[in-house]
Amino acid sequence: MNFLTGLLNGLLHWSVERKMLAMLFFPVVVSPLAIFIILQSRGIGFTTNFLVALVVLSIILLVPFAKWMSHVIALQNIKQLNEQCQMLKQGNYNQVQLPDADVDGHDFLELKRNMHWMSNAIAMREQKLQRAMADLAQAQRQLGESLDCASVIQTSFLPNMVDLYDYIPDHFLVWEQRDTVGGDAYWLKPTDQGFFVGVIDCTGHGVPGAFMTLIVTSLLDKASADGTSSPATILGRMNRLIKDALGQNDRDSRSDDGMDCVLCHVADDGGSIIFSGANSPLYVVDDSGVACLKGDRCGLGYVRSSREFVFTDVAVPLSDSTRVYLTSDGFVDQVGGTRKFPFGRRRFMAFLEEQRGSPIATQGVELMHRLKEYQGDEVRRDDVTLLGFDVKGGK
Repeated sequence: MNFLTGLLNGLLHWSVERKMLAMLFFPVVVSPLAIFIILQSRGIGFTTNFLVALVVLSIILLVPFAKWMSHVIALQNIKQLNEQCQMLKQGNYNQVQLPDADVDGHDFLELKRNMHWMSNAIAMREQKLQRAMADLAQAQRQLGESLDCASVIQTSFLPNMVDLYDYIPDHFLVWEQRDTVGGDAYWLKPTDQGFFVGVIDCTGHGVPGAFMTLIVTSLLDKASADGTSSPATILGRMNRLIKDALGQNDRDSRSDDGMDCVLCHVADDGGSIIFSGANSPLYVVDDSGVACLKGDRCGLGYVRSSREFVFTDVAVPLSDSTRVYLTSDGFVDQVGGTRKFPFGRRRFMAFLEEQRGSPIATQGVELMHRLKEYQGDEVRRDDVTLLGFDVKGGK
């Protein structure tokens, strides 16, 4: 019995070519030879009956024999391969067994061995991927914690809300960085005659932009240390200070960073405002409508900016209902709408005209609602800072 079992297993592990050779030997060689011998030794009648019986038997056994041959030659091995594929699909890489090493000429067994080693390779790569993902998750957590800490540091350099309400009681402020930290900032500093208020848009986003805001905030304090009340003077000094701090006084400089800024000086009694802008406008709303006062076309600190550029102070006409709006370009430059165009100054000014009679404190929320509605599925392109206030609310 054991001998027969071993013989059967040996036959099953034959190569496909050997199995086909053995199975075709009988119908192709043995059967014709037997028929030839019978024809020589028997009569015509017997031979005819024999051939008829053979044809009938062949027809009857054709389908079962074909299925049996298919199973012996290929189907059994294909079924095993499919089972191995299912285990690989389920992630059971270590369940694929390694066939015997002696597979010479046996295509299916060789394929099984290859699948075994392929499963080992997949398992090893999956382990490496899992370790890499774990390291990446840890690095992301560390980076997130660092950015959160950097955000706290950046926020500490900004004016606090108490000071804002002391100097401009009726106002709204939107300060939304595209990332955890960013390149937008706002500035407030008292003077002997009133106070400065400004919005700053530095080069870049994220960490580089945040570094720039820390630099320029410190430089603004230095530029205004002598008590000047001229925004244009402050901007001119900032242009030179940034160039000196970053070594951007010639074309061979390794950096080309700087900032745009809209800066106002508001008198203590709210009776006058002086504005100066570096690539940034000031929006003014009064009884006559909405006006956009354009600043000078020169950024601060950039290599291309002239070191000796003289900025301009502009006196803002005032009335009892005057409102002013300082903004970085992140708001008007945001792409959206059906045609994927920027939000634009015209749409922004139309909003200011529409909201002229509404409390200014509520306008910030409505503005950001309009922007997000216009933005739709588009990604945020830039940091956004908006500061609007009633002049009559000046201290």
